[in-house]
Amino acid sequence: MIRALAVAIFIFPATVSAAPWQFDQPIDVTPVHGAKVFHHVEAAGRKSIAVSGASVAVVWEDNRDGVSRCYVAVKRSAESGFEADRPVSGGKEAFEPSIVSLHDGRFAVAWEQDGGVWSRVVSATQMGLPLKLAGPGSSAASAGFSPRAGLWIAWSQQDGHYAGIHAEKLGYAPAADRLAPGMAVSVDGAPLSGDQLYPSVAALQTGGVVIAWEDRRRGHTTIMYSHAGTGGKFVAATQMNETRRDARNAAVGPGTGAMRVALAAEAGNSVAAVWSDKRDFLSGYDVYAAFSSDGGAHFGANQMVQDGFGDNTPQWHPAIASDRRGKLAVVWDDNRDGSPDIWLAWPTASGWSDNVNVPGAAGAGVQSDPSIAMDSQGNLHLVWLEKQAADGPTRLRYEMGRAVADRLNTQK
Repeated sequence: MIRALAVAIFIFPATVSAAPWQFDQPIDVTPVHGAKVFHHVEAAGRKSIAVSGASVAVVWEDNRDGVSRCYVAVKRSAESGFEADRPVSGGKEAFEPSIVSLHDGRFAVAWEQDGGVWSRVVSATQMGLPLKLAGPGSSAASAGFSPRAGLWIAWSQQDGHYAGIHAEKLGYAPAADRLAPGMAVSVDGAPLSGDQLYPSVAALQTGGVVIAWEDRRRGHTTIMYSHAGTGGKFVAATQMNETRRDARNAAVGPGTGAMRVALAAEAGNSVAAVWSDKRDFLSGYDVYAAFSSDGGAHFGANQMVQDGFGDNTPQWHPAIASDRRGKLAVVWDDNRDGSPDIWLAWPTASGWSDNVNVPGAAGAGVQSDPSIAMDSQGNLHLVWLEKQAADGPTRLRYEMGRAVADRLNTQK
């Protein structure tokens, strides 16, 4: 059945269904690929694609000229393909760009460059001046924006022996291409006792901001989070993932691991999180989720996202998106069908849906490292890496899933 769904794309060339979405044919994001070109979509919070108005933008890094640099490509809805990609970074080398939508077809991009963190505004036609936010020892930038919360950038920064999470609210005026610096703050006020890495930012419709990250203060990796109201003061950090110590894993290190959290702001004061979780250490990482309806003050019980067919297979690179009206989707890659494919799930009235592989992003070869965004109509925009062999060169692929409204129930 699963393979039949993947093959169906060749039978119905216009669109193919994956549950609540009808997917178009996949296309290349950039024409630059080849034997020695390797693309990476590894943004903290897995925010490598965003939608603003009638424009979709994708950011990534690749080594086309022998140096790792960050690039952006924009596709306007009336066009069949992406416009020519442009470099967003300078310096000697750059990594892990993250993107968030602003107003009117504009986007904010944040990235690591020569050990520091930078940000700028981009659109299909313009590119604002880059703004340096943090110096050496800074990495893994992630961005969040809402009209009431404003534009927030978070990153990991070396503070003595350990790295801590810092965040800054930047000045941004609608329809402008210039960012104004704010004041960087430490998100967790407690003394550092372990590294804090790979933050994800959710800027809420109600004006607050939630930041979650990978945290090693307890000798094993957990997911911690904090939130700030409209005043911008972050509260004490709280652990999001539930840890399990039982007879099966009592002798395995200081505790189970969790990593690479990704947040999505939903309607009003709600926010959703997914991450990779190794509490069942025998089968590798699973995808878990949690939800908050009080602006990130509390998150509810952890929920396993993948279905039973993925129990014996590790899941990688979970990403999440919401349209801020309650529609939500989670994607990741796993090789339950013999090779890495992109898998999709969404909340239903009776729990998480069965997992379906995404037409055009499954089948022979390697399909991995997904990132997703959802537009105001609930359409799903997906970007991922495609390889013919595990150690082969990469292509950066995109496809759009058009919403089928009556198939999506988002009760959680």
